Amino acid sequence: MLTARGWWFALIVSFILVMGAFVIPNYTTVPAILAVTLLAWFVYEWLQFHYKSNAAVSRLRVRRWVMQGGRDTPMLWANVPFEIRVRVRHTGYVTIDYAVVEDRLPTGADLIKGETESHTTIGWGQPTDVIYTLKCPAPGVLRFEGVKVRVADLHGFFYRRVFLRDAIEFLVLPPLVNAEGRQRADKRFNMLPPPGIHRLRRPGSGDELHDLRDYQPGDPPKMIAWKVSARKDKLITKEYENDVPVRCVLFLDTSDGVRLGPPGNTLLTRMAGVTAVVAQAAAANRDLVGLTTFDDKAAQPTPPARTQTHMINVLRKLAEVSALQPAPTGVPPDQLTRRAYPLAHELYPELMATTTNTMPLSRKWNPLLDKRWGWIVLFIIAIPPCLLAWKVASIMDPEVVRLPRGVNRVVVAWLSNTFSVGVRLTSWLVGGAPLSVRIAVFFVFWLSMLLTPSVIAGMFWVAHGISGWFGMATAELARRKRLAALFSLQDGTGPDAIERLVHDDEAYAERVSRFLQYHQLRCPIPLYDEFGRYRFRCAEKADVLAGAIVRAVSHARDNELYVILADISELGADLEPLVKACRVARARRHHVMVIVPWPADVPSPDEAQEPPAPPPEIGRRKNKKRHPDDFLPNERHKRLTKIVQANLTRQYHESFRKMRRLLGATGATVMRVDDGDPVRLVLDRLDRLRGMRSRR
Repeated sequence: MLTARGWWFALIVSFILVMGAFVIPNYTTVPAILAVTLLAWFVYEWLQFHYKSNAAVSRLRVRRWVMQGGRDTPMLWANVPFEIRVRVRHTGYVTIDYAVVEDRLPTGADLIKGETESHTTIGWGQPTDVIYTLKCPAPGVLRFEGVKVRVADLHGFFYRRVFLRDAIEFLVLPPLVNAEGRQRADKRFNMLPPPGIHRLRRPGSGDELHDLRDYQPGDPPKMIAWKVSARKDKLITKEYENDVPVRCVLFLDTSDGVRLGPPGNTLLTRMAGVTAVVAQAAAANRDLVGLTTFDDKAAQPTPPARTQTHMINVLRKLAEVSALQPAPTGVPPDQLTRRAYPLAHELYPELMATTTNTMPLSRKWNPLLDKRWGWIVLFIIAIPPCLLAWKVASIMDPEVVRLPRGVNRVVVAWLSNTFSVGVRLTSWLVGGAPLSVRIAVFFVFWLSMLLTPSVIAGMFWVAHGISGWFGMATAELARRKRLAALFSLQDGTGPDAIERLVHDDEAYAERVSRFLQYHQLRCPIPLYDEFGRYRFRCAEKADVLAGAIVRAVSHARDNELYVILADISELGADLEPLVKACRVARARRHHVMVIVPWPADVPSPDEAQEPPAPPPEIGRRKNKKRHPDDFLPNERHKRLTKIVQANLTRQYHESFRKMRRLLGATGATVMRVDDGDPVRLVLDRLDRLRGMRSRR
């Protein structure tokens, strides 16, 4: 492919060649000889570059190492730097004179040290290494697509761009808690159980005294109660209650509403971080931890356990759900195309090239009959020929074919007038031409005038069809067709899928969204529909969460702790199934905590709020002084924006207070993520449960 320098060089050499060969050949032949020489050298350079690029680029190989802590790792940890090493080499014998090797940075990672590209010469047995350091601030999935290689000649006339696809994904696990979070919690509450709860009547190695019994041979001496033995004048052994671990089940909301936001800074990512810290701290205290992820469709439970393998699986699941993206519902197809088309060009340059994936001119023809009024144009085109054929048939056989009297008069007048006008035009234009020419010209003019409505309608039809070759809609159609061809090749669905994706907006949006989510590229999503309703309210997740809590209660053994991390502030009346499930859990002596993610730009509902601004007056009197901001459009816009934000904030606070009253009436504890330290509060509640264990 020619660069800008190559195009200018070819243009100047061609101009010199034309000037030397046709303008000044009588004065001197030096420009022509010089231009031919330069053109021959240009063609030689092109052939040499074409041979080298085809021989070397096709044999390029790439290998990647991801190292954290000085060793190659299959998984990564958030907030811990890791090193990326990419090696590019080729197995041929042709040397690439100049190449730019650039590794494509994954989404959700920050570059700390090093460079992602290298300018080098790739020879046989001389690999090129790119080394840099990244850090992921949040858990999720890190996807490396491959390496971009741009090859050019030393003169800068030609270049070629290829993409070495080496797709690989790494899970970014939540960060490990510090030493304070991993320490073993001591029992701080030694209280009697509340009415209706009894302790586990089984001897064990707990902290609470269970019973005293006579000494038996084999009992450890440290279990002898010496004071009681002195009073009884015989050896008495102490028995302690069995130490039953506390079971904590975490319910994490993964619906579309919590996936909104920039990568690594969504509500889901923040809740997953809290969940990871609580799970690790509880497991360090030898408590059983379970995880249930749910959305508005289904719930995926993980039974409680405390093994190291179970904790790794919990962290893996948190990393996977942290990388989830919202479904792009309501996004126009043209916006999806603007996001997917550059990405497809970058990752699949050989499949998106115009030589292999283009759109023919016939495909751009704008069909008239797709419009509702297109049949009217077709009717206008067909009427004059039908009337003419009817008249000819009535002349040839008047007994069989007869025209109505009014129609017959109009047709006869039409034929006679057009005949006379055709004769005059023919004699005026080609009066001295041979007879055959005059007859041919006469029939052309006469038929054109006879079929004037058909000719005008046909010209309109042609103009309407050719209009499909120009405009923004044509460019959008061409990009959409090329993307559809790429998707059909990847899916193996054939040419019929191309036409379906071109014409079916719903199928096209669904396929493009899967393409963007697969490559972890987010697109702007409208939050409200055409009726002003919030798209991601997800009221069905209350039913799913209630069912998951009831199933957890049915499988419970002792009084457990259920921690719900969900965005349920705005559900309102749809919280009734969750309220009933919380009542069931509290009736079985379980504890329920609800942690709600709080938006960063919304103040706390417990703080003192400013009085709302007075609503703007609808009718103003002419003699009343206007507000100074009314004369400044920017200030007026800021004032209206402030009023809208204040109203939305007040509405959100009212919804949160209503939710807190409903769940608080059942005995559940409701708090926000930014309200103190939710992790410490959860651990304190677990410590309290250690003093109130029971057996069912």
